Amino acid sequence: MSNLSKSNSALSEQLKTEIQEAYTRLLDAKGYKARYCQKLMIAEIARTLGGIETDEDGQRLSPVNSCVVEAGTGTGKTIAYAIAALPVAKAAGKKLVISTATVALQEQVTYQDLPDIRKHANLDVTFALAKGRRRYLCLARLDQTLQQTEELDQSFALFADEEGDLDRSLYQTMLDRLGRGEWNGDRDDWPDELRNQTWTPISTDHSRCTGRQCSHYDNCIFYRAREQIHRVDCIVANHDLVLADLMMGGGAVLPAPEDTIYIFDEGHHLPDKATNHFSSFLQLHSTQQWLEQLPASVHQLEAGVAGIVSKSVSGDVERSIVDTMALLNEMRLLVQDFEEDASGGDRPTFRFQMGIIPQEIRDLSVQLAHRFEQLSGLFTGIKDNLDRHFQDDRGTDEEEYFLAMVSGISTRMEASVRLWMLFSKSDSTDRAPNARWLVFVPEETLEIQFHVSPISVSDVLQELLWERSFGVVVTSATLSVGGDFSRFKNRSGIHPDSQFVTLPSPFNFQEQGVLRIPAMSMDPSEPDAHTTEIASMIPELVRNERASLVLFTSWRQLLGVMSLLDEEFSTRVLRQGVLTRSEIMRTHRERIDQGESSCIFGLASFAEGIDLPGEYCNHVVICKIPFAVPDDPVGATLAEWIESQGGNSFEEVMLPDAALRMVQACGRLLRTESDYGSVTILDRRLVTKRYGSRLQNALPPFRREIERESRS
Repeated sequence: MSNLSKSNSALSEQLKTEIQEAYTRLLDAKGYKARYCQKLMIAEIARTLGGIETDEDGQRLSPVNSCVVEAGTGTGKTIAYAIAALPVAKAAGKKLVISTATVALQEQVTYQDLPDIRKHANLDVTFALAKGRRRYLCLARLDQTLQQTEELDQSFALFADEEGDLDRSLYQTMLDRLGRGEWNGDRDDWPDELRNQTWTPISTDHSRCTGRQCSHYDNCIFYRAREQIHRVDCIVANHDLVLADLMMGGGAVLPAPEDTIYIFDEGHHLPDKATNHFSSFLQLHSTQQWLEQLPASVHQLEAGVAGIVSKSVSGDVERSIVDTMALLNEMRLLVQDFEEDASGGDRPTFRFQMGIIPQEIRDLSVQLAHRFEQLSGLFTGIKDNLDRHFQDDRGTDEEEYFLAMVSGISTRMEASVRLWMLFSKSDSTDRAPNARWLVFVPEETLEIQFHVSPISVSDVLQELLWERSFGVVVTSATLSVGGDFSRFKNRSGIHPDSQFVTLPSPFNFQEQGVLRIPAMSMDPSEPDAHTTEIASMIPELVRNERASLVLFTSWRQLLGVMSLLDEEFSTRVLRQGVLTRSEIMRTHRERIDQGESSCIFGLASFAEGIDLPGEYCNHVVICKIPFAVPDDPVGATLAEWIESQGGNSFEEVMLPDAALRMVQACGRLLRTESDYGSVTILDRRLVTKRYGSRLQNALPPFRREIERESRS
């Protein structure tokens, strides 16, 4: 029986007591002291979720069901949202889905944080980890890969996302370890790092999975994991899986949104993740190669499963492919001239202003969308015949292979239809347009990539997430600019009347850190001179520091600085691009543990999501204000659209986004309440430009040491 009813508009006393007692038990058991910021976070989440009004069937009536909590490092966010949300979700009869930005954080929450919280807070809850099919071994595809002939190798690779690296000795080892119970089929639990090219041939997705018709269904690793998540109170997922589920209508893999309370940890990633999910992409030459080989696959299917493909259907496929290939060749001739006006280095990019496509390309895209729809319909018919063939009984391994193959073809056809539809249509003038661009990839045969991406996902997220879900909590250390959540509101489409809270930090910034802006003679407006100057400064800045992190905004500057460093200092540097991120982190820690000095050189991926507490990092150097790359097609189209609406793209987008990235970078310094150190920013625009004070005010309140005079 739910503790929430239509008349409830505030957290019930019973739930308040349950949450307070759970928190007290946890603190006592762990020997922790209550943190003011953590208590505020618990109260805000409990108040929002516990105040949702419902009807007699437990469905939400409240128009506002969300809260956004900006909580810095050291708050103890996982404890706060778990202690608050688990009792409320259980009382409301809803599932709790905790979504993280990365699989690594997802596993930490599942295997470390939640078991600890459940034990010491004495909460009667169950939980499980949920990942997409791609993270699990597909037994059918492993079996096929180990058995297939060279002829099948080529056909099999056709329908993978990328051509596989068929390492049969490794695959046999996997099978042996599965049989001995030494591995569970989860990619993330394999002892060594697996390249995508190696993993792709032995995993699958929803389109190629044959479900109950698969001879391995009873032992399917993915379905076993999926069954578990529907039996627990709390599911730990990731943003990609949640968004994929919402795109499929909700309730396809995870519980239906109406019956779910979502917690988005590292929630500042949500709009970008959604943008990626709603984007479309097609490679012209690869598509032509794929189409050329389809008739052979159809004939193979015709011979392999009697009565599934008629001669007339086979002929229709071949004729349609011929017509489609002619249109693709015509499209190649139309767009290859744009390469002359493309910008960029190894992969020149041409962006259509405001996403507007020339009429001639639009007309041809209409024809291509129609042709791919015809092909999609033909293969859908073949798939329906196969489904009926399997209706009463499971087929042979070869027949299962054909079903997966046809499903993969159908999915790729549908993706092609979507791409050409988006290239053929004009965007509505009353909403943000799509960005559209071409990328020219020099190869033996020039590859031309077609891209379409929304510049705003606020409407889609509003429809799929905010309006449908029972309740939502978004938390991260970087959601606002100086307490202003406007940028996140605009990007996410969240209800403007949701609760937005910035919690006080547990750190004493004035005592624990200093922010320095040294005197310099150059700023990034003179990129080569600026690179030369910072290359001369960095060794002196970090020479007396044992553990440093130097952050760059571009490969060009990182490599330029490396080329100017002396050999002695270079031996201290662990550079992104030479070693993997995990190897850099491991080596860096080993050096510090052994009393040596170490300096990491990295790009944006090292500005967030890495944890170097204590002696592992006492100096962060930010080489440049991280403004968005000017040739980013999505960002450039967004800027154009904002300006066309009378807005100021620099003030509304570039400046707040840069501020958030700088806050994330500064967040690498202090990870615990006993950490200390300094942040140095080698960009004089923080002092010389009008917007510099706004950026400074958005940064953590470290003690400032700003040299007002530039070098002569």
